[in-house]
Amino acid sequence: MRKFLILARVQLWALLASFRIGGGRRKAVSGWAALALMAALCLFISGSYSFPLGEQLAAAGCLELLLLMMSAMAVVMGLVFTVFAAQGVVFGGRDADLLLSMPVSAFTALLAKLTALYVENLVFCAFLLLPAGAAWLWFGGGGGALFVLRLAAGTLFLAMLPTLLSLAAGFVLSWLGGRFANRRAVSLLLYGLMAAAVFFLAMRMNAALAVLAAGAMGAEAAGAFTVWGVPFLLFQRGVCGDWETLAMFCLLSLAPVLAAAWLFARNYQRVLTGLSSHGKRPAYRLGRLKAAGRRKALLRKEADRYFGTPIYLFNTGVGLILLVIAGIAAAVMGGSLRAQLAAAGLGGFPLPALLAAGEAFLLSTVAVAASSVSLEGQNLWILKEAPVSAAEALDVKVCFQLLLAGPCGALCTAGLSWGLGLSLAEGGALLLFTLAFAGFTALMGLVINLLFPKLDAVNDMVVVKQSAAAMLSTFGGMAAAIGCGALTVMLSGPVGGAGALAVCALALLAAGGALLRWLHTRGAERFMEL
Repeated sequence: MRKFLILARVQLWALLASFRIGGGRRKAVSGWAALALMAALCLFISGSYSFPLGEQLAAAGCLELLLLMMSAMAVVMGLVFTVFAAQGVVFGGRDADLLLSMPVSAFTALLAKLTALYVENLVFCAFLLLPAGAAWLWFGGGGGALFVLRLAAGTLFLAMLPTLLSLAAGFVLSWLGGRFANRRAVSLLLYGLMAAAVFFLAMRMNAALAVLAAGAMGAEAAGAFTVWGVPFLLFQRGVCGDWETLAMFCLLSLAPVLAAAWLFARNYQRVLTGLSSHGKRPAYRLGRLKAAGRRKALLRKEADRYFGTPIYLFNTGVGLILLVIAGIAAAVMGGSLRAQLAAAGLGGFPLPALLAAGEAFLLSTVAVAASSVSLEGQNLWILKEAPVSAAEALDVKVCFQLLLAGPCGALCTAGLSWGLGLSLAEGGALLLFTLAFAGFTALMGLVINLLFPKLDAVNDMVVVKQSAAAMLSTFGGMAAAIGCGALTVMLSGPVGGAGALAVCALALLAAGGALLRWLHTRGAERFMEL
């Protein structure tokens, strides 16, 4: 047991080390602080979602659905954040040979790695379910101290479900990546399938809400969770008072994890050896290269990395896809969208402010430039030695994000303006705000990446999903989106919706100009110092 605890602590420390900012003895933010930041974000998201939903469910007489939906959300969110960590930590760690040479069993070493993943999943599950439990008690769910005890026990075992799923998905990703020659194409396909699975779960949850909105009671709405949602049904029934169901849920959660660890541990060294092998590579052929200007060559280089790195593409491209979908859906739905906004309780907000905040929130997830410097890694010297100035190289990184976010944001703005019947002035101001916010987030992300680079990451996943620059850029963009939305609401009365958006756009342009000046001066110096 002592060896297991030591190894688990080391693996958890290694997993959290990817969150650290800076070097040396003093660190601006430790891995634990970054984990606490994620916990606070989960707490905020769950609190903002649980209490409004709990109020509606309590009025419909089926408050138990709150725990059902929030447990599913916790598992999905944990899986999204840890599936790539499982690929790198369990099946791609650099310490595998060292661990297997120690006087510990392969089962103990593998279980220690799984424990590190479990702790990260437990943070997501606990801080997503804590507000849901508070909403349950607030709206009269009952249970008191025994409910809190059952919720705590259920959460401990619920976190094992995303751990098991991430272990299986990480193995498949590693196996197929080494089996086929075109690893990028295989990875893109698998990441696309995983994204489709996440969207499927989200659609099933929306189906449950639609059944509820149509006037169905708890039993009919819970029917949307059949087959795929059996673990969540067991969790909800156990936490709500059925001790036998809770005990069965805990047993069914623990047994598969131990069985999977035992199964992989039997041939762990052979598994790692097989995963590290590579398929046959295509032969190199001579060909003619086309001449291109410096900026075009740099843009092509950024595009090759972006579309050739699946985790980079999917982690930052979801917001782009949602922008396009939102614009098309708004144009198709037309006037009915206003009625849906009013039914959701958003009719009292100024419409331009609401649209601006929504578009800005999606744009904040497109943190492409926030990882562009870190992804250069050990090849950064090639870019620094290229016959281009540092300022020009940085400008290209910003321009590449704008080439992605600008058209998608403009399409979304056009669809929203058409579907919601905005005036020409409001539509123009919304477009100006969208482009200004896209430029501001691109500049902000690159500045943060220069200040907190991660050039020694073991893989691209660490840079894109777990590095401090990516997290700070995304959360900073979300904070800016909330601030712009609040400012637009405040100014909509005195100067109108179009005027408020224009003021916010001018403020963003001014902030972007300051960031651009820093990039061309101190930022260029910082880039050459890396």
